Amino acid sequence: MYKVLGFLKMLLLLLQKGKVYLLLLILSIFVFSSFVVVILGIRNAVSKAVDESVGSKLPPDIIKVTPKIIPRNIFSGDIKGSEIVLKDYYKISKIKGVKKVYRVMEVPFPSSVILNVFGIIGRSDMITYGVDYELVKKDIFKGFYFSYTNGQKIIPFVVPKGIIEGYNLAFSRGQGTPSVNEKILKGLRFKFFAGKSSFRTLSKFIELEGEIVGISDRIPPLSICMPIEAASYLSRELVTNYRPSYSMLYVEVKSHEFVNDVIDRIRKMGFVIETSVDKTVFVENVKGFISYIILGLIALVGVFAVISVFISTALFVTTKVEFLSLLRLLGANKFYISFLITFLMSFIVLSFSLISSFFTQSVFVNYASTLLDKYDVLSTFIKKEFFYLTLLDVFIPIIVSTFLAIISSIFVSVRFFTKNV
Repeated sequence: MYKVLGFLKMLLLLLQKGKVYLLLLILSIFVFSSFVVVILGIRNAVSKAVDESVGSKLPPDIIKVTPKIIPRNIFSGDIKGSEIVLKDYYKISKIKGVKKVYRVMEVPFPSSVILNVFGIIGRSDMITYGVDYELVKKDIFKGFYFSYTNGQKIIPFVVPKGIIEGYNLAFSRGQGTPSVNEKILKGLRFKFFAGKSSFRTLSKFIELEGEIVGISDRIPPLSICMPIEAASYLSRELVTNYRPSYSMLYVEVKSHEFVNDVIDRIRKMGFVIETSVDKTVFVENVKGFISYIILGLIALVGVFAVISVFISTALFVTTKVEFLSLLRLLGANKFYISFLITFLMSFIVLSFSLISSFFTQSVFVNYASTLLDKYDVLSTFIKKEFFYLTLLDVFIPIIVSTFLAIISSIFVSVRFFTKNV
């Protein structure tokens, strides 16, 4: 206890002279800490603004996930990634950064349709899928619905734009039949056979009525797509011990910063990825450029902080030569004196860096909000919630300042003082 009190008394005595140099040190620390906090806050706001403006105009491309097309492994069952099942869907949905996962479900039964257009009756086997409503909701005709309840006799279908273009450009010209368009197809009804095609017919196939309720470019070409609820219901009715599996998943990512991580994690599950990352690369490059500018500014001010802390410490120590010489004569060793100086300078720098960093954080956030309230035009480019500082942002100048104080104190006390005492 007495040693602690004695040490504190020595610290107070050290503060008797050199107050001007201490003030210079405190001022430099305050400027450095405040500048770093403000710059980091601006960086966060600009990065968010880039995500919101550029990122919203150039959103991440949808990630298409498909299973590997490989034969079954006769020695160890299915090869990893060769099938997408329900647990894979849930696992991908829980990956950090994933906003939504849309399912395209394969139907495990043959299917065909009989269609009557312009008095021409045609029968064709069809590739049929079940899809989530969210995937095609923007493509549903006004006044029509893409939903299904078990046992319903009329099934809504969405058809791909590609199949219409293919029919008009190839089939109708070659066969001499009229071309079709959205107006003709809207609400068009046809016979749909679940469990029956020209190649195979199940013992209990189901005859239903289909209705075209939308045209989409987000579904597989050369197919027709019913609600996933309808596909699941018919599969359970026609296939014993049915277990749902998916031909593909469409993964929507929250923002560009998550794209690469989401792709890597899905690839590790063994699945095939189809997407473009050009937009992500562009947005991340813009944010990286901003970060480099911010880093350069911080480095510039950091050089100022290093020089000012070192000079202030050196000048402060020169005012204590007599006092520290007396301590040396009274039996204090060089380590004690070096520790005394280092502890004092570090404590001062840490205290004022903490005060200035947290004070600047509060002022910065409040002033930014006031500025946005005062000038409405700024709100069109940047929002209040963009101005934020994480705990790490606030502690960066505190950590750097304290580290500089420790290093400079040790260097000054050892090199410039203890050798002369």
